[in-house]
Formats: sequence, structure tokens, C-alpha cells
Amino acid sequence: QGRSLSSTREGTSAKMNDNDAKTQIKNMVRFIEQEAREKAEEIQDQTNLELEAWRNGYKTSKRAEMKQEFEAEKKRKEVEGKIAESKMKYLEDEKIMQARFDSMLKMKKKAKAKLSEVVESARKGGSKSAAYKKLLLDLMVEGLLKMMESRVTIRCTKADFGLVDGLRKKAVDEFKSQMDKACAAAKTKFNMNVDLQMSKIPLKDGCIGGVWLLSAAYTSRPDAIIVRNSFDARLETCVYSLTPTLRTLLFPADEDRLKEIEESRKAALAKMHDH
Repeated sequence: QGRSLSSTREGTSAKMNDNDAKTQIKNMVRFIEQEAREKAEEIQDQTNLELEAWRNGYKTSKRAEMKQEFEAEKKRKEVEGKIAESKMKYLEDEKIMQARFDSMLKMKKKAKAKLSEVVESARKGGSKSAAYKKLLLDLMVEGLLKMMESRVTIRCTKADFGLVDGLRKKAVDEFKSQMDKACAAAKTKFNMNVDLQMSKIPLKDGCIGGVWLLSAAYTSRPDAIIVRNSFDARLETCVYSLTPTLRTLLFPADEDRLKEIEESRKAALAKMHDH
């Protein structure tokens, strides 16, 4: 009976140890699972925080990048606008300048045609024949005074050859007379013989009239010095010297036109910015 009681106690003790072990194991499992959950939650929270920080950094960098791109695009548009405005201004100015040039050229052609008409009339022995002859003489004397050379060759148009040839001696005499007066005023004496010869080469057919005076001076070139006293050359000189005055008279400031140009520029720039 004693042995039976001892065996019963041992069985009960073993059963309790098994239960305790199972309980402890369950507790350990629950603890481990709890630790794992907490760790997983901690990792998840950390991950969420890092993700949120990355998102915020990404948004910030993207905003900065977009702002930089916007500023660059804005600057590019401004540059394009200025270039377009400058180009438009250039084109408008070019049109105006071309129109002015054409007007000046047309006026010069009219003046040349009128001068040619007057010269042709004078050559035919009209009322201006004497004045034309005096003009040729004055041009020859002026050329001699400018050159101050002893050997001079004179060129003229085919139509004026006979007239100019007949004025040679008179031109030389007038030249000497003026030089004598100038030297007398300076209490000196003029002593230079002038040999004025006609050139066999006439001025080009399109030349209206007048004369060219040529001299070799101290060179071997027969045209080392040239005084162009043709009507064509004098007309060019006249137009050139009077160009500022002629432009002021022909092209006064047009305020309405300037406003129209400015409005067209603004409209074009506005369209460009819209695109």
C-alpha cells in the first residue's frame, strides 16, 4: 500500500511538471510573439517615418527643380521676346530705310533727268547756251585752281568736245588772271605756264556733261591727280551734302506711324508669351 501511494505521488508530480513546462512554453511563445510584434511595429513605424521623410525630401527637391525649370523657361521666354522685339524693330526700320532710300533715289533720278534736259537744251543753242558755256569755263578754271599743275589733260563728253576745246585758252588765261591777283595781294609774282590739252578719250556716254581734269604730276601715271567736275559728280556731291536736309523735308516724324509700329510689336509679343 505504501508503494502504491508513492507511485501515485510520482505520477502526479510528473504530470504537474509537464503542465508547468507547457505553460512556460506557451508563456515564452506569447512573449516571443509579443516581442516580435512590437519589433515589427517598431520597424514599420521607423519605415513609415523614413518613407515620410523621403517623400518630403522628394517633394522639396521636385519643387526646387520645377521652380528652377520655371525660372529658366521664364528667362528663355524673356530672351526670345527681346530677340523677337529686336528683330521686328530691325525689319520695320529696314522697311522704312528702304522706302526712304527708294524715294531719295527716285528724286535723284528726276534731278538728273531734269539736268540732262536743261543741258541738251543749252547745247542746241537755246536761251541758256551762253550760261552753259560760262559754266563749262568756270568748271575748267576751278579744276586748274585745285590742281595747280603745269601740264593738264581735260576730258569731256563727245557732245561738248568742240565747245570745251574752244574754251581752253580762255580757261588758262582766266586761271592766270586769278592767280596774278592772288599773288599781287601777297606781294609776289605768279610764274607758271599751263599746258592744257584735250584728251582723246571722252567721258562715258551716260555722263550729262561737264569736265574732268587729269595730271600726272611727278609720276608716270597720266591720271595721278583727277578733278571730277562733271555734272554727274557735282550732282552726287550736292545730294550727299544735302541728304540730312532732304530727309528732314521728305520724311518728317510721323507719330501715328510710330504708335502703330509699337502696338504691332506689343501684340506680337503677347501672342508669343501665350504660346
